[in-house]
This record gives sequence, C-alpha cells and structure tokens, in this order.
Amino acid sequence: MISRLDLLPPPGGLRRFAVANLINTIGSGLYITSGTLFFTRAVGLTVEQAALGLTVGTGTGLALMMVFGRLADRFGPKRVYVSLLVAQALMMAAFTQVHSFSWFLVVATASGIADRGISGTVGSLIHAMSDKENRITARAQLRTATNVGLGVGTLIAGVSLLVDTPAAYTVVVAGNAVLFGVAAALLANVSVEPRRVPRPTGADADADADAGAVRRPGPLRDRRYLAVTAANGLLALHVSVLSFALPLWVADHTEAPKWSIALIMIVNTVLVVLLQVRASRRAADVPKAARMARVTGVVFALACLTMATTESLGPVLCVGVLLLWAAIYTAGELWQTSAEFCFGFELAPDDAQGAYQSVFALGPGVMRAVAPTLLATLVLGNGTTGWIGLAGFFLVSGLLASGAALWAHRDRDAFPRLAETAPAKSLERSVASS
Repeated sequence: MISRLDLLPPPGGLRRFAVANLINTIGSGLYITSGTLFFTRAVGLTVEQAALGLTVGTGTGLALMMVFGRLADRFGPKRVYVSLLVAQALMMAAFTQVHSFSWFLVVATASGIADRGISGTVGSLIHAMSDKENRITARAQLRTATNVGLGVGTLIAGVSLLVDTPAAYTVVVAGNAVLFGVAAALLANVSVEPRRVPRPTGADADADADAGAVRRPGPLRDRRYLAVTAANGLLALHVSVLSFALPLWVADHTEAPKWSIALIMIVNTVLVVLLQVRASRRAADVPKAARMARVTGVVFALACLTMATTESLGPVLCVGVLLLWAAIYTAGELWQTSAEFCFGFELAPDDAQGAYQSVFALGPGVMRAVAPTLLATLVLGNGTTGWIGLAGFFLVSGLLASGAALWAHRDRDAFPRLAETAPAKSLERSVASS
C-alpha cells in the first residue's frame, strides 16, 4: 500500500532522510503537545515567561536563518543540517536542567536558532540529495513523513497529559532530545554525492568568466525572489488557521462538540499523508505551480466562507459543515505546499540553494510568528465578518503569489542562457564542498 502511494522515496539516501525526518518529527509532536506544560509545571515558569522566551528564540532564529543557508552553501548542507540536529538534541536535554527564567531564556534562544536553522537548510539538503526530476516529489514525501511523525508524537504525548505530573512532562522533553540525536545519527551516515559540472576550456572558459560577471545578486537583493517569498508567506497564513484559529473558533463561537476539533485534525492529517505526493506532481514547473497558487487562493477563500456559516448552526449540522471545511481546506493546503516546493527550488540558482532556501523559509516563518495576533484580532474578534475578510485576503494572496512567481520565472529564464554555454565555476566549487 505504501509503495503504491509513493509515500516514501526509493531505497537509498532520500529514504533514510525520510525515516530520520519521521523520527525527528515524532519528537516534535511530543514537544508541541506537552512543551508549554513542561515549562509551566516542571520548570515553574509563568505562561507569560514561557511565551516570551519562545518568542525571543523564534525571532532570533528567523534573523539568523540566512547565516545557516550560507554555511550550507559553503560547507555542504548535510554537515550543517546534522550539526543543527545535534544542537537541538543538546538544547532539549538542557531544558530538563533549567530551573530559572534567565537560563530558560538562554536555552530557548539557542533552541530557536537551531530550530529555524533546520527549517532554513532542509530545502538545500533535499536539493543536494535529489535530481531535478524527483526533487518536488521528494519534498512532498518528506512532508508526508513529517505529518505522520507529528501525529504519532501527539498521540504518545497524550499519555503525559493523562498523567499530568512534572516528571511525565520532563520525560517527554528528554524523549525529544533522544529522538533528535537518533535522527542526526541516521543522517550522518547518508552519503550526499557531489553534483559535478564539467570544467569549461578555451572559449568556453572565457564565456564562463562573462557568466560570472552577470551572475544574479544574492537573495536579499533579488527583488523578484523576495516578492515570491513575501507572497508565499501570505498564503502560509493557512497553517495558523488550522492550528490556532480553528480550535478557538469551534470552542468559543459554534455549538459543535469540542471533540470535533480532534476529528478535523485527524481528517486533515490523513488526507495530507495520502495525497501530498500526488498533488506535488501537478507542480512540475513554475507556470503550473503559479496556476496552482491562483487556485489555492480561491480554495482557501471558499473554505473561509464555509467556516463563516458555522456560527449559527446546530451541533449536528455544524459538525457536518466543519468536515466539509476540512476537505476544502486540505485541498488548498496540498496545492499551496506543492506550489511552494516548486517556487523554492526552481526560482533559486543551483549554486546558492542554501542562501536562497533559507530566505524563502522566512516567508512562512514570519507569518507563523505574527499569525496568532493577526487571526485573533481581525478574524476571531469579528466573527462571521472576520472570516469573510480572510476570504478576500486569501484571494488576493493567491493572485500575488502567482504573479510574483511568473515574474521571477521570466527573469530566471533570461539569466541561465549565458550559463548554459559556460557553467559557473562557483557552482562547481560549492557542489564539490558538499
């Protein structure tokens, strides 16, 4: 069944990466579910102190993401990625020894830096381990493993919620440290083959020097790539709609039973696991992915309008409409992430994937940081009207993401023509260092 659905990459390095990612995200599921309770009940922090420390850590990590991307380009993405996994293992272990806010702030900051570094370098590692033909599929398979891991971790963490003791929450965080270490050990033994480019000679060597002279700027000066990053970040608001807005809306604004929240999460997870790889194949190139982004905006808008009707429904009908919402929303999620994978890979130069991928990850990263306040103020605070406004937001975001991607694609089409006749030497040096 798994092989027919292509949920895992073929045997080899990518499959080991997927297994390592599965193990890692089981730990993430443990931590996401019980981490806050560990800080408040085991460490003894207030909710405000825990929130401040985690916010500082995430913000610092976002500011330093591009540093790790450049390190990945220079020293190889596997080396940087594995080092960050080890750092996270050490920080999770350090959390179990923290007993004051000051030390919590130090460890939370280091953990936030490592966490964002991992997010910023995973794309360049997948790029190094896969071919152009299977790169987007491989990214989708990694995301499938992520969803399975998070689900398993959440179920296991439920035991700590039932026990509800400081010791139980400490075991959860310690378990996350162990799983980070196991994932790092698995990846450390994966071979990442360098992608060598033939050396140009004679006239080609002169053309190579000319190509280097017109090389596109770095990601922070590539306004087209930054436009795609920003527009994709707007669409990424959907992540927090599911994790933040949905539970609060169902619990406080509808007559649906609270167990329906878990039901919706399960439906979403199962659909993503079963359909993500298939959906990703429709984003084979930038023009197709741009069309998917436009459709994504429409689908998310339809999901918002569907959610807007639930405030006045009875319990049974409300659950039915929420399940319909889950199906519509998940379709949008599948298409958005597929388009995102394509944009991140195809609009970045091969010799700077680390730097470009880390910048691209800033879009969703920044959105996740501001989304709770945005959704609480503009959507949850305005009821049905808020959901209608959010529908308009997604419609516009889909158009912006599509337009920006096509704009960047036209620019990239103009750039490689010179490089095709003379491959850039910096690409050879970067790949050989991987």
